[in-house]
Amino acid sequence: MGKKTSALRGTAKVDAVYIHNAKTAAATLFQNKWRIEILCAMCSGPTRLGQLSRKIPGASKKVLTQNLRQLEASGIVVRRDMSDLVLHIEYDLDRDIKAGVCALLDYLAEWGRHRLNSPAPIRENNRSST
Repeated sequence: MGKKTSALRGTAKVDAVYIHNAKTAAATLFQNKWRIEILCAMCSGPTRLGQLSRKIPGASKKVLTQNLRQLEASGIVVRRDMSDLVLHIEYDLDRDIKAGVCALLDYLAEWGRHRLNSPAPIRENNRSST
């Protein structure tokens, strides 16, 4: 994160634009239970719907298609029709944001791994005084 971002988080009054941007990004990327799996699968490169459905067996092709269309409308995913003789459509993360989205997912995965492997801290206000 840049100096401006960390400076905003450190102030007593958080900038409303900063909060709005964070909420919008989180809502777009993590709107439902399949988004993280779709985005993680796409970090490895362009993928077709069939490949995506094999990587995420719990999601129907209809649900995957709906999510891909929403992500495309948000400018996160690019749809490429490469059909010549055979139907061939690939989906990929937009090249301008791919590195950032994949880095964010990597960070969340590492944070989750760390949290799962370390005991939760006991907070003073959670202890009973009996």
